[in-house]
Amino acid sequence: MDIDWIQTFVTAAEEGNFHRAAERLHLAQPTVSLHMQKLESLWGVTLFDRVGRNVQLSRAGHRFLVHARRLLEDYVGSLEDMARWQQGYETTLRIFASPVVATTLLPRWIQGFGQMLPSVEFFIQVVDSEQILPAVLGQVADLGFSRLEVCHPHVSCVKLYEDPVVLIAPRDEFDFEGPVREVRDLLRQYPLFTHHHPEYWNELLIDLRTMIPAIRTIQVNQGYVALEWVTEKLGVSFFSLSTVRKSLQRGSVEQVPFSAFPLPTTSTYLVAPAHPTSPALQFAKYAHRFVEQRL
Repeated sequence: MDIDWIQTFVTAAEEGNFHRAAERLHLAQPTVSLHMQKLESLWGVTLFDRVGRNVQLSRAGHRFLVHARRLLEDYVGSLEDMARWQQGYETTLRIFASPVVATTLLPRWIQGFGQMLPSVEFFIQVVDSEQILPAVLGQVADLGFSRLEVCHPHVSCVKLYEDPVVLIAPRDEFDFEGPVREVRDLLRQYPLFTHHHPEYWNELLIDLRTMIPAIRTIQVNQGYVALEWVTEKLGVSFFSLSTVRKSLQRGSVEQVPFSAFPLPTTSTYLVAPAHPTSPALQFAKYAHRFVEQRL
């Protein structure tokens, strides 16, 4: 039995049409028919019933589809496993991270840890902080880096570092030597992008509306989108400093001094199972050392 026959069978079952299956697999339609004939001859059953120009699975076809999909999954999995082994990988570390962490410190952690322990392969999933605890509890993630503190008896949640919140505005390209920009003027001139962090926005907005009752707001749930819109001079916002550090260094935005009231501080947390795997524990220790030495 050829694995190509199995792939053709599954595709034909999904499409319900040999012609569409052939187009999807980049085969000639007679080749699809030939693969099905070979499978039917092998098992001595009819896998499809012809209905006009379409096909539908027979009772035997429905039964075989379960096995065929499992065979394909095992085949693809074996190819991936051998490819990883040939590249020197011995284990996979699954990390779920919030967008802020994934675009700031996580790449540097992965680069440094990979040089130290090249046998570890990384699987990275970028998700909202609210999704990290369920992923760790469900053993989908070996580690999580969240902007939300969580409390659960089956996980540990450790604060990695704190991050001040700062006001970020579009860069004024024509007034490098002028006076410091006034916060009230900025908040009247531009809309304020809000709710791209899971914690501080509600209390911050209460204080801002006390200062400027008619302040205009637009909710944007992703920080990198809000930052890009500030760069494009579409509005202003309050970000954690680590989120905007590179943009400030490039000069694409500017930080505006804010003294009307104390701004909040955000934190990044390491979320791990109570008994993490060895590579997860090593990576957690590496991230801790990195933060202690450089932040």
